[in-house]
Amino acid sequence: MRRGQEHSFERRRNDGRVIKTVGGPMPGGGYVMSFTDITEEARVREELRRTLEELETRVSERTRELSEANRRLAKADREKTRFLAAASHDLLQPLHAARLFTAALDRDVDGRAGQLVRRVDSAIVAAEDLLRALLDISKLDAGGVTARPEPVQLRAFLTDLADSFRPLAEEKGLTLRLGPVPGMVLTDPGLLRSVMQNFVTNAVRYTPEGGILIGVRRRGDEWRIDVVDTGVGIEQGQLIAIFGEFTRLGKVEVEGLGLGLALVERITRLLGGRVDVASTPGQGSRFSLILPALDGAETASPRDGDHFASGHGRALTVLVVDNDERIVEASMALLEGLGHHPLGACDIAGGLALCEQADVLLADYQLDNGENGLDLIAATRQRRHALPALLVTAESGAAMKARAAALGVAIMVKPVDPQALARWLDQLSVPEVKP
Repeated sequence: MRRGQEHSFERRRNDGRVIKTVGGPMPGGGYVMSFTDITEEARVREELRRTLEELETRVSERTRELSEANRRLAKADREKTRFLAAASHDLLQPLHAARLFTAALDRDVDGRAGQLVRRVDSAIVAAEDLLRALLDISKLDAGGVTARPEPVQLRAFLTDLADSFRPLAEEKGLTLRLGPVPGMVLTDPGLLRSVMQNFVTNAVRYTPEGGILIGVRRRGDEWRIDVVDTGVGIEQGQLIAIFGEFTRLGKVEVEGLGLGLALVERITRLLGGRVDVASTPGQGSRFSLILPALDGAETASPRDGDHFASGHGRALTVLVVDNDERIVEASMALLEGLGHHPLGACDIAGGLALCEQADVLLADYQLDNGENGLDLIAATRQRRHALPALLVTAESGAAMKARAAALGVAIMVKPVDPQALARWLDQLSVPEVKP
Protein backbone atom coordinates (compact mmCIF):
# COMPACT_ATOMS: atom_id res chain seq x y z
CA MET A 1 0.00 0.00 0.00
CA ARG A 2 2.82 2.41 0.82
CA ARG A 3 4.40 1.74 -2.59
CA GLY A 4 1.04 2.17 -4.30
CA GLN A 5 1.07 -1.31 -5.91
CA GLU A 6 -1.75 -3.73 -6.55
CA HIS A 7 -2.05 -6.68 -4.24
CA SER A 8 -4.28 -9.75 -3.80
CA PHE A 9 -4.19 -12.49 -1.17
CA GLU A 10 -6.40 -14.89 0.70
CA ARG A 11 -6.55 -15.41 4.45
CA ARG A 12 -8.28 -18.17 6.36
CA ARG A 13 -9.87 -16.96 9.58
CA ASN A 14 -10.02 -18.89 12.83
CA ASP A 15 -13.70 -19.60 12.24
CA GLY A 16 -12.83 -21.31 8.93
CA ARG A 17 -14.02 -18.57 6.63
CA VAL A 18 -11.73 -17.56 3.75
CA ILE A 19 -11.50 -13.84 2.93
CA LYS A 20 -9.95 -12.59 -0.28
CA THR A 21 -8.39 -9.12 -0.12
CA VAL A 22 -7.74 -7.13 -3.34
CA GLY A 23 -6.26 -3.62 -3.37
CA GLY A 24 -4.89 -1.09 -5.80
CA PRO A 25 -4.09 2.64 -6.30
CA MET A 26 -6.77 5.04 -7.56
CA PRO A 27 -6.08 7.28 -10.60
CA GLY A 28 -6.61 10.53 -8.64
CA GLY A 29 -4.64 9.40 -5.63
CA GLY A 30 -5.49 7.28 -2.66
CA TYR A 31 -5.86 3.51 -2.40
CA VAL A 32 -8.91 1.21 -2.53
CA MET A 33 -9.32 -2.24 -1.03
CA SER A 34 -12.12 -4.85 -1.21
CA PHE A 35 -12.79 -7.82 1.02
CA THR A 36 -14.74 -10.83 -0.34
CA ASP A 37 -15.88 -13.99 1.41
CA ILE A 38 -14.74 -16.85 -0.90
CA THR A 39 -15.16 -19.68 1.59
CA GLU A 40 -17.29 -21.80 -0.79
CA GLU A 41 -14.97 -21.17 -3.74
CA ALA A 42 -11.96 -22.16 -1.62
CA ARG A 43 -13.77 -25.32 -0.50
CA VAL A 44 -14.49 -26.31 -4.11
CA ARG A 45 -10.87 -25.64 -5.11
CA GLU A 46 -9.56 -27.75 -2.25
CA GLU A 47 -11.92 -30.57 -3.19
CA LEU A 48 -10.74 -30.43 -6.79
CA ARG A 49 -7.10 -30.49 -5.65
CA ARG A 50 -7.71 -33.56 -3.49
CA THR A 51 -9.62 -35.24 -6.32
CA LEU A 52 -6.77 -34.63 -8.75
CA GLU A 53 -4.23 -35.95 -6.27
CA GLU A 54 -6.34 -39.05 -5.65
CA LEU A 55 -6.81 -39.51 -9.39
CA GLU A 56 -3.07 -39.29 -10.01
CA THR A 57 -2.51 -41.78 -7.20
CA ARG A 58 -5.10 -44.16 -8.64
CA VAL A 59 -3.63 -43.82 -12.14
CA SER A 60 -0.17 -44.59 -10.78
CA GLU A 61 -1.49 -47.58 -8.85
CA ARG A 62 -3.42 -48.91 -11.86
CA THR A 63 -0.38 -48.41 -14.07
CA ARG A 64 1.72 -50.41 -11.64
CA GLU A 65 -0.98 -53.08 -11.44
CA LEU A 66 -1.24 -53.30 -15.22
CA SER A 67 2.54 -53.46 -15.57
CA GLU A 68 2.68 -56.22 -12.98
CA ALA A 69 -0.21 -58.06 -14.65
CA ASN A 70 1.52 -57.81 -18.04
CA ARG A 71 4.75 -59.04 -16.48
CA ARG A 72 2.98 -61.99 -14.89
CA LEU A 73 1.12 -62.71 -18.13
CA ALA A 74 4.34 -62.65 -20.14
CA LYS A 75 5.97 -64.92 -17.57
CA ALA A 76 2.96 -67.23 -17.66
CA ASP A 77 3.15 -67.38 -21.46
CA ARG A 78 6.85 -68.21 -21.30
CA GLU A 79 6.23 -70.83 -18.63
CA LYS A 80 3.35 -72.27 -20.64
CA THR A 81 5.52 -72.48 -23.73
CA ARG A 82 8.35 -74.13 -21.79
CA PHE A 83 5.91 -76.55 -20.18
CA LEU A 84 4.32 -77.47 -23.50
CA ALA A 85 7.74 -77.89 -25.08
CA ALA A 86 8.87 -80.21 -22.29
CA ALA A 87 5.56 -82.08 -22.21
CA SER A 88 5.51 -82.41 -25.99
CA HIS A 89 9.03 -83.83 -25.99
CA ASP A 90 8.13 -86.39 -23.33
CA LEU A 91 4.90 -87.31 -25.11
CA LEU A 92 6.53 -87.52 -28.54
CA GLN A 93 9.07 -90.04 -27.27
CA PRO A 94 6.55 -92.89 -26.77
CA LEU A 95 4.71 -91.85 -29.95
CA HIS A 96 7.98 -92.17 -31.86
CA ALA A 97 8.55 -95.64 -30.40
CA ALA A 98 4.96 -96.62 -31.19
CA ARG A 99 5.30 -95.60 -34.85
CA LEU A 100 8.49 -97.60 -35.20
CA PHE A 101 6.90 -100.67 -33.58
CA THR A 102 3.79 -100.46 -35.77
CA ALA A 103 5.95 -100.05 -38.90
CA ALA A 104 7.95 -103.13 -37.95
CA LEU A 105 4.73 -105.04 -37.21
CA ASP A 106 3.13 -103.93 -40.49
CA ARG A 107 5.88 -105.73 -42.42
CA ASP A 108 4.99 -109.04 -40.76
CA VAL A 109 1.19 -109.03 -41.07
CA ASP A 110 -1.36 -108.68 -43.84
CA GLY A 111 -5.09 -108.72 -44.39
CA ARG A 112 -7.29 -107.57 -41.53
CA ALA A 113 -4.39 -107.39 -39.08
CA GLY A 114 -2.46 -105.16 -41.47
CA GLN A 115 -5.43 -102.82 -41.76
CA LEU A 116 -5.65 -102.56 -37.97
CA VAL A 117 -1.93 -101.79 -37.72
CA ARG A 118 -2.31 -99.00 -40.26
CA ARG A 119 -5.30 -97.61 -38.34
CA VAL A 120 -3.15 -97.55 -35.20
CA ASP A 121 -0.41 -95.71 -37.10
CA SER A 122 -2.97 -93.19 -38.37
CA ALA A 123 -4.15 -92.55 -34.80
CA ILE A 124 -0.56 -92.00 -33.67
CA VAL A 125 0.02 -89.49 -36.47
CA ALA A 126 -3.15 -87.61 -35.45
CA ALA A 127 -1.94 -87.40 -31.84
CA GLU A 128 1.44 -86.14 -33.05
CA ASP A 129 -0.22 -83.47 -35.20
CA LEU A 130 -2.29 -82.26 -32.25
CA LEU A 131 0.75 -81.95 -29.98
CA ARG A 132 2.78 -80.09 -32.58
CA ALA A 133 -0.07 -77.73 -33.45
CA LEU A 134 -0.72 -76.89 -29.80
CA LEU A 135 2.98 -76.23 -29.21
CA ASP A 136 3.28 -74.08 -32.34
CA ILE A 137 0.24 -71.97 -31.41
CA SER A 138 1.58 -71.54 -27.88
CA LYS A 139 4.96 -70.40 -29.18
CA LEU A 140 3.42 -67.94 -31.62
CA ASP A 141 1.08 -66.47 -29.00
CA ALA A 142 3.95 -66.10 -26.53
CA GLY A 143 6.19 -64.39 -29.09
CA GLY A 144 8.58 -67.33 -28.97
CA VAL A 145 8.87 -67.60 -32.77
CA THR A 146 11.04 -65.19 -34.72
CA ALA A 147 11.00 -65.04 -38.51
CA ARG A 148 14.42 -65.43 -40.15
CA PRO A 149 13.86 -64.12 -43.67
CA GLU A 150 16.04 -65.13 -46.60
CA PRO A 151 15.56 -65.12 -50.38
CA VAL A 152 13.30 -68.00 -51.41
CA GLN A 153 12.96 -69.07 -55.04
CA LEU A 154 9.33 -70.05 -55.42
CA ARG A 155 9.95 -72.46 -58.31
CA ALA A 156 12.26 -74.74 -56.33
CA PHE A 157 10.31 -74.30 -53.11
CA LEU A 158 6.90 -75.14 -54.58
CA THR A 159 8.28 -77.98 -56.72
CA ASP A 160 9.57 -79.66 -53.56
CA LEU A 161 6.23 -79.03 -51.84
CA ALA A 162 4.25 -80.54 -54.72
CA ASP A 163 6.57 -83.57 -54.92
CA SER A 164 6.11 -84.28 -51.22
CA PHE A 165 2.29 -84.18 -51.46
CA ARG A 166 1.81 -85.91 -54.82
CA PRO A 167 1.80 -89.48 -53.40
CA LEU A 168 -0.85 -88.48 -50.84
CA ALA A 169 -3.02 -86.94 -53.56
CA GLU A 170 -2.61 -89.91 -55.89
CA GLU A 171 -3.61 -92.26 -53.06
CA LYS A 172 -7.01 -90.49 -53.09
CA GLY A 173 -7.19 -90.60 -56.87
CA LEU A 174 -6.53 -86.85 -57.19
CA THR A 175 -4.23 -85.05 -59.61
CA LEU A 176 -1.80 -82.53 -58.16
CA ARG A 177 -0.40 -80.15 -60.76
CA LEU A 178 2.13 -77.36 -60.59
CA GLY A 179 1.27 -74.31 -62.67
CA PRO A 180 3.55 -71.35 -63.42
CA VAL A 181 5.59 -70.65 -60.29
CA PRO A 182 7.92 -67.73 -61.05
CA GLY A 183 9.34 -65.22 -58.62
CA MET A 184 11.29 -64.83 -55.41
CA VAL A 185 10.25 -63.62 -51.96
CA LEU A 186 12.18 -62.60 -48.87
CA THR A 187 10.70 -64.71 -46.09
CA ASP A 188 11.35 -67.44 -43.55
CA PRO A 189 11.31 -70.67 -45.60
CA GLY A 190 10.33 -72.85 -42.62
CA LEU A 191 7.34 -70.70 -41.72
CA LEU A 192 6.40 -70.35 -45.38
CA ARG A 193 6.40 -74.13 -45.69
CA SER A 194 4.12 -74.42 -42.64
CA VAL A 195 1.55 -72.14 -44.29
CA MET A 196 1.68 -73.85 -47.68
CA GLN A 197 1.59 -77.34 -46.17
CA ASN A 198 -1.61 -76.41 -44.36
CA PHE A 199 -3.15 -75.13 -47.59
CA VAL A 200 -2.23 -78.26 -49.57
CA THR A 201 -3.20 -80.63 -46.72
CA ASN A 202 -6.66 -79.08 -46.52
CA ALA A 203 -7.00 -79.19 -50.29
CA VAL A 204 -6.27 -82.93 -50.31
CA ARG A 205 -8.56 -83.60 -47.33
CA TYR A 206 -11.55 -81.71 -48.67
CA THR A 207 -11.35 -82.73 -52.33
CA PRO A 208 -13.26 -85.98 -52.94
CA GLU A 209 -12.47 -86.00 -56.67
CA GLY A 210 -10.76 -83.89 -59.27
CA GLY A 211 -7.49 -82.22 -58.51
CA ILE A 212 -5.33 -79.53 -56.95
CA LEU A 213 -3.31 -76.82 -58.65
CA ILE A 214 -0.42 -74.90 -57.09
CA GLY A 215 0.56 -71.69 -58.87
CA VAL A 216 1.87 -68.14 -58.50
CA ARG A 217 0.48 -64.89 -59.89
CA ARG A 218 1.99 -61.39 -59.89
CA ARG A 219 -0.19 -58.71 -58.33
CA GLY A 220 1.59 -55.35 -58.55
CA ASP A 221 4.63 -55.52 -56.29
CA GLU A 222 3.46 -58.75 -54.65
CA TRP A 223 3.33 -62.46 -55.45
CA ARG A 224 0.12 -64.38 -54.77
CA ILE A 225 0.85 -68.06 -54.08
CA ASP A 226 -2.32 -70.07 -54.82
CA VAL A 227 -3.56 -73.52 -53.88
CA VAL A 228 -6.71 -74.20 -55.90
CA ASP A 229 -8.86 -77.32 -55.47
CA THR A 230 -12.07 -78.82 -56.84
CA GLY A 231 -13.29 -79.78 -53.38
CA VAL A 232 -16.42 -79.28 -51.31
CA GLY A 233 -16.01 -75.50 -51.00
CA ILE A 234 -16.96 -73.22 -48.12
CA GLU A 235 -20.04 -71.14 -47.44
CA GLN A 236 -19.41 -67.39 -47.65
CA GLY A 237 -20.41 -66.88 -44.03
CA GLN A 238 -17.76 -69.37 -42.86
CA LEU A 239 -14.72 -67.82 -44.58
CA ILE A 240 -13.69 -65.96 -41.40
CA ALA A 241 -14.71 -68.64 -38.90
CA ILE A 242 -12.43 -71.28 -40.47
CA PHE A 243 -9.37 -69.45 -39.10
CA GLY A 244 -10.46 -70.11 -35.51
CA GLU A 245 -9.09 -72.93 -33.38
CA PHE A 246 -10.67 -76.38 -33.77
CA THR A 247 -12.76 -75.29 -36.76
CA ARG A 248 -13.07 -77.72 -39.64
CA LEU A 249 -13.72 -76.85 -43.26
CA GLY A 250 -16.91 -77.89 -44.94
CA LYS A 251 -19.42 -80.44 -43.73
CA VAL A 252 -17.60 -83.69 -44.48
CA GLU A 253 -15.95 -86.08 -42.06
CA VAL A 254 -12.19 -85.98 -42.50
CA GLU A 255 -9.14 -86.49 -40.35
CA GLY A 256 -7.70 -83.32 -38.88
CA LEU A 257 -7.79 -81.18 -35.79
CA GLY A 258 -9.06 -77.84 -37.05
CA LEU A 259 -5.87 -76.07 -35.92
CA GLY A 260 -4.12 -75.67 -39.27
CA LEU A 261 -5.69 -72.41 -40.38
CA ALA A 262 -5.40 -70.97 -36.86
CA LEU A 263 -1.65 -71.50 -37.25
CA VAL A 264 -1.72 -70.01 -40.75
CA GLU A 265 -3.35 -66.82 -39.48
CA ARG A 266 -0.68 -66.34 -36.80
CA ILE A 267 2.26 -67.24 -39.05
CA THR A 268 1.07 -64.95 -41.84
CA ARG A 269 1.06 -61.97 -39.46
CA LEU A 270 4.59 -62.87 -38.42
CA LEU A 271 5.70 -63.00 -42.08
CA GLY A 272 4.11 -59.65 -42.89
CA GLY A 273 1.87 -61.24 -45.51
CA ARG A 274 -1.86 -61.65 -46.13
CA VAL A 275 -4.18 -64.58 -46.72
CA ASP A 276 -6.91 -64.45 -49.35
CA VAL A 277 -9.66 -67.06 -49.69
CA ALA A 278 -12.22 -67.51 -52.45
CA SER A 279 -14.65 -70.43 -52.50
CA THR A 280 -17.83 -71.70 -54.09
CA PRO A 281 -19.72 -74.47 -52.26
CA GLY A 282 -19.66 -77.69 -54.25
CA GLN A 283 -17.09 -76.38 -56.75
CA GLY A 284 -13.86 -75.76 -54.84
CA SER A 285 -11.68 -73.21 -53.10
CA ARG A 286 -8.62 -71.04 -53.60
CA PHE A 287 -6.35 -70.36 -50.61
CA SER A 288 -3.66 -67.78 -51.30
CA LEU A 289 -0.69 -66.36 -49.43
CA ILE A 290 0.34 -62.88 -50.59
CA LEU A 291 3.93 -61.74 -49.98
CA PRO A 292 6.01 -58.78 -51.23
CA ALA A 293 7.96 -59.62 -54.37
CA LEU A 294 11.76 -59.77 -54.23
CA ASP A 295 13.07 -58.61 -57.57
CA GLY A 296 16.26 -60.21 -58.77
CA ALA A 297 17.61 -63.12 -60.72
CA GLU A 298 16.31 -66.52 -59.76
CA THR A 299 19.03 -68.87 -58.69
CA ALA A 300 18.85 -72.58 -58.21
CA SER A 301 18.61 -73.70 -54.62
CA PRO A 302 19.78 -77.09 -53.42
CA ARG A 303 17.11 -79.67 -52.76
CA ASP A 304 17.10 -81.54 -49.50
CA GLY A 305 19.00 -84.79 -49.76
CA ASP A 306 21.06 -83.94 -52.88
CA HIS A 307 24.22 -84.75 -50.95
CA PHE A 308 23.12 -88.33 -50.31
CA ALA A 309 24.15 -91.03 -52.76
CA SER A 310 21.46 -93.28 -54.20
CA GLY A 311 22.06 -96.97 -54.31
CA HIS A 312 20.49 -100.37 -54.78
CA GLY A 313 19.70 -101.28 -51.23
CA ARG A 314 22.62 -103.16 -49.71
CA ALA A 315 22.22 -103.97 -46.03
CA LEU A 316 23.71 -101.37 -43.69
CA THR A 317 24.94 -101.64 -40.14
CA VAL A 318 22.96 -98.91 -38.42
CA LEU A 319 23.87 -97.61 -34.97
CA VAL A 320 20.90 -96.22 -33.02
CA VAL A 321 21.64 -94.04 -29.96
CA ASP A 322 18.71 -92.88 -27.83
CA ASN A 323 18.29 -92.46 -24.07
CA ASP A 324 14.89 -94.20 -24.27
CA GLU A 325 15.38 -97.96 -24.42
CA ARG A 326 11.93 -98.42 -25.97
CA ILE A 327 12.96 -96.29 -28.94
CA VAL A 328 16.22 -98.20 -29.34
CA GLU A 329 14.26 -101.48 -29.29
CA ALA A 330 11.62 -100.20 -31.72
CA SER A 331 14.23 -98.76 -34.08
CA MET A 332 16.17 -102.03 -34.12
CA ALA A 333 12.97 -103.98 -34.87
CA LEU A 334 12.18 -101.69 -37.80
CA LEU A 335 15.74 -101.78 -39.14
CA GLU A 336 15.79 -105.57 -39.04
CA GLY A 337 12.51 -105.58 -40.96
CA LEU A 338 14.09 -103.32 -43.57
CA GLY A 339 16.95 -105.77 -43.98
CA HIS A 340 19.62 -103.80 -42.12
CA HIS A 341 21.83 -104.81 -39.19
CA PRO A 342 21.03 -102.66 -36.12
CA LEU A 343 23.21 -101.79 -33.16
CA GLY A 344 21.88 -99.98 -30.10
CA ALA A 345 23.24 -97.72 -27.37
CA CYS A 346 21.79 -95.24 -24.85
CA ASP A 347 24.63 -92.73 -24.35
CA ILE A 348 27.74 -91.25 -25.94
CA ALA A 349 30.10 -93.80 -24.39
CA GLY A 350 28.03 -96.70 -25.72
CA GLY A 351 27.78 -95.07 -29.14
CA LEU A 352 31.52 -94.47 -29.38
CA ALA A 353 32.18 -98.08 -28.40
CA LEU A 354 30.15 -99.30 -31.40
CA CYS A 355 30.78 -96.60 -34.00
CA GLU A 356 33.68 -98.46 -35.66
CA GLN A 357 31.23 -101.19 -36.68
CA ALA A 358 28.56 -98.87 -38.10
CA ASP A 359 27.85 -97.71 -41.64
CA VAL A 360 25.45 -95.00 -40.45
CA LEU A 361 24.49 -93.35 -37.16
CA LEU A 362 20.94 -92.44 -36.02
CA ALA A 363 21.18 -90.25 -32.91
CA ASP A 364 18.62 -88.66 -30.64
CA TYR A 365 19.47 -85.06 -29.70
CA GLN A 366 18.46 -85.02 -26.03
CA LEU A 367 20.38 -87.72 -24.16
CA ASP A 368 20.80 -88.15 -20.41
CA ASN A 369 23.24 -86.36 -18.09
CA GLY A 370 23.51 -83.26 -20.28
CA GLU A 371 24.71 -85.22 -23.33
CA ASN A 372 23.32 -84.64 -26.80
CA GLY A 373 23.39 -86.32 -30.17
CA LEU A 374 25.38 -83.59 -31.93
CA ASP A 375 28.21 -84.01 -29.42
CA LEU A 376 28.10 -87.74 -30.17
CA ILE A 377 28.23 -87.14 -33.93
CA ALA A 378 31.13 -84.72 -33.55
CA ALA A 379 33.00 -87.28 -31.41
CA THR A 380 32.39 -90.17 -33.82
CA ARG A 381 33.61 -88.10 -36.76
CA GLN A 382 36.93 -87.65 -35.05
CA ARG A 383 37.28 -91.42 -35.51
CA ARG A 384 35.13 -91.91 -38.63
CA HIS A 385 35.27 -88.65 -40.57
CA ALA A 386 32.88 -89.76 -43.35
CA LEU A 387 30.32 -91.59 -41.16
CA PRO A 388 26.83 -90.53 -42.33
CA ALA A 389 24.62 -89.39 -39.47
CA LEU A 390 20.98 -88.47 -38.97
CA LEU A 391 19.68 -86.51 -35.98
CA VAL A 392 16.30 -87.87 -34.86
CA THR A 393 14.72 -85.49 -32.36
CA ALA A 394 11.61 -83.85 -30.95
CA GLU A 395 13.59 -80.65 -30.34
CA SER A 396 13.18 -77.60 -32.58
CA GLY A 397 15.62 -75.04 -31.20
CA ALA A 398 17.33 -72.65 -33.61
CA ALA A 399 20.74 -73.18 -32.02
CA MET A 400 20.43 -76.95 -32.42
CA LYS A 401 19.42 -76.61 -36.08
CA ALA A 402 22.26 -74.19 -36.78
CA ARG A 403 24.84 -76.53 -35.28
CA ALA A 404 23.40 -79.51 -37.18
CA ALA A 405 23.64 -77.53 -40.42
CA ALA A 406 27.26 -76.60 -39.64
CA LEU A 407 28.06 -80.29 -39.14
CA GLY A 408 26.19 -81.24 -42.31
CA VAL A 409 23.77 -83.41 -40.34
CA ALA A 410 20.23 -83.99 -41.61
CA ILE A 411 17.34 -83.84 -39.12
CA MET A 412 14.17 -85.91 -38.88
CA VAL A 413 11.51 -84.88 -36.38
CA LYS A 414 9.99 -87.40 -33.99
CA PRO A 415 7.78 -89.31 -34.44
CA VAL A 416 9.66 -90.20 -37.62
CA ASP A 417 7.76 -91.44 -40.66
CA PRO A 418 9.18 -94.98 -41.08
CA GLN A 419 8.90 -94.73 -44.87
CA ALA A 420 10.91 -91.49 -44.86
CA LEU A 421 13.58 -93.18 -42.73
CA ALA A 422 13.63 -96.16 -45.09
CA ARG A 423 14.07 -93.86 -48.11
CA TRP A 424 16.90 -92.00 -46.37
CA LEU A 425 18.71 -95.26 -45.66
CA ASP A 426 18.12 -96.47 -49.23
CA GLN A 427 19.92 -93.37 -50.51
CA LEU A 428 22.93 -94.41 -48.48
CA SER A 429 22.80 -98.04 -49.55
CA VAL A 430 25.31 -97.78 -52.37
CA PRO A 431 26.72 -101.11 -53.54
CA GLU A 432 30.13 -102.00 -52.21
CA VAL A 433 32.95 -101.67 -54.71
CA LYS A 434 35.25 -104.68 -54.66
CA PRO A 435 38.84 -104.39 -55.84
